[in-house]
Amino acid sequence: MKAANAKMIFGEVASPGVARGSAVVCECIAETQIARHVIDESEVAQEIERFDAAVSAAEKKMIEVQQKIGRKNGHDEAAIFEAHIALLHDPSLRETVTALCETSKLNVEAAVSEAIKTLSAAFARLDNPYFLERAADLRDIGNRLQQALSNNDLPAIPDFPDGTVMVTRELLPSVIMQLDEGAVCGVIVEQGGQTAHATILARARGMPMLIRVPNATEAIHTGDQLIVDGLAGRVFINATPQIQREYDRLEADLQAHKSALRELIDLPSVTQDNVPIKLSANISKGADAVTAASVNADGAGLYRTEFLFLAQDDFPSEEEQYKMYHATAERLKPREVAIRVLDIGSDKLLSYFPLAWEANPSLGCRGIRLLLAHPEILNVQLRAILRLSATLPVSILFPMVGGVEELRAAKAAIERAKTALANEGQSFNPEIRIGAMIETPAAVILAGRLAQEVDFLSIGTNDLVQYLLTTDRTSSEVATYYEPLHPAVLSALASVAAVAKEREISVSVCGEMAGNPAYTMLLLGLGFRTLSINPGELLEIKSAVRSINLQAADELAREVLALGTIQEVKECLRKSESRGLS
Repeated sequence: MKAANAKMIFGEVASPGVARGSAVVCECIAETQIARHVIDESEVAQEIERFDAAVSAAEKKMIEVQQKIGRKNGHDEAAIFEAHIALLHDPSLRETVTALCETSKLNVEAAVSEAIKTLSAAFARLDNPYFLERAADLRDIGNRLQQALSNNDLPAIPDFPDGTVMVTRELLPSVIMQLDEGAVCGVIVEQGGQTAHATILARARGMPMLIRVPNATEAIHTGDQLIVDGLAGRVFINATPQIQREYDRLEADLQAHKSALRELIDLPSVTQDNVPIKLSANISKGADAVTAASVNADGAGLYRTEFLFLAQDDFPSEEEQYKMYHATAERLKPREVAIRVLDIGSDKLLSYFPLAWEANPSLGCRGIRLLLAHPEILNVQLRAILRLSATLPVSILFPMVGGVEELRAAKAAIERAKTALANEGQSFNPEIRIGAMIETPAAVILAGRLAQEVDFLSIGTNDLVQYLLTTDRTSSEVATYYEPLHPAVLSALASVAAVAKEREISVSVCGEMAGNPAYTMLLLGLGFRTLSINPGELLEIKSAVRSINLQAADELAREVLALGTIQEVKECLRKSESRGLS
């Protein structure tokens, strides 16, 4: 390469990491030729029927993709396709298409094309990041509808050689799902946003990505050698040997950091004043359990069972569930695995379990409410878990508990399953531990009463923050309001920790707060002694735990709980870090 060609451009970090490879500049949203013709009045109803059929076909394909992502990455990433499905059913889309067919006498392909352009343009005029990102989703929806109308699959992207850095104008979820992670090591996008669904998927796949890189497809040419710095937000094009050496050192430092963390595997998770802190893992599948065991996790504080259901074309049988749960729990024995019963509804759907469409699914029938409405599904899962409890240490965890009535109804279902198993001569642990997730304001308020009904509590901070602050955690429009350090959130956490201590039952934190080392000292100070985190984050958290003095953590929590604003809390944490308290 020639040093004269070396240059640097800047962008915004969407998915962290460093990637080095050869550029392939491509247009991932190819313009397709849309058939356009005038229809007769007698054909209007037929064209609208074709649109409705295309919506159904596209939804079916999306659910298949959702399940594929769920099997590979877990339900959190798969859930983003619920937004796409909601867009498919958006009344404004159908109304616009219908109007174009009825008044302009356009065939449905042309009507869909015009409707997508019209609605996307309307979003773009709002000059708001959230709506700009939804405009990208609309274009993806438009592509899927056109493919459904023509009975074709989405166009395949090119086969990239190993070590490719893909450079494109806009990246859609349907495209990133086709990328071979072994070939594409990084992505550079001219547009995009932090809450765009393609961005979320890139993070889930651990693929370094920069967005909002101005004129990237013009500044970079296929074949250019790139360094994508997904830490500082810059791209080096045909970097000089000196820059190359700097990144050699950076990658060596990153690897050394990982190696240093691995030295913690066999060390105890204790504070500087020798207080033990239990670090369990959040898992979704057997592979997660293997990873959790490799970092010496204290069991699984949250085993999300949705993965098994997403991997099936029909409800898994009792025997299938038993075998899957057994294989997973076997990896972590003799440590306990808290098996959360199926949490679907809201943003998690199963193609073989169609649910009524809801305008606000997050406030609809989900979690334990949904299972109590379908006792046949709950019973099969409870039987499988109870049978497993005869030989392995497992517990039952109920999601989205809203009150004592729901919890008692769920416990009654356990007793019925126990009775049936006993009558059949099946073994189980009659003293199996039962837990409730604290994810709603109601559960926080009733924590003392709920604690009388169960053996342990588990706080899902992702949903709790969302519901406490009435803020959609997937929306960039209100992203600034989704703040785990909000005094209301911290007060809620402190109150639940106090209740658990008073009732002498264990309580864990299992949301994103637990996996962020910046919050570890504060969580310990608030009274938590158990954190459940993703296996890949466990050693970072153990490192933080081993650097903390619990007395200092308690003092920090008292200071923070006396504050009234988010900014004051952040400033207090910053000062404590600068004083070396954490």
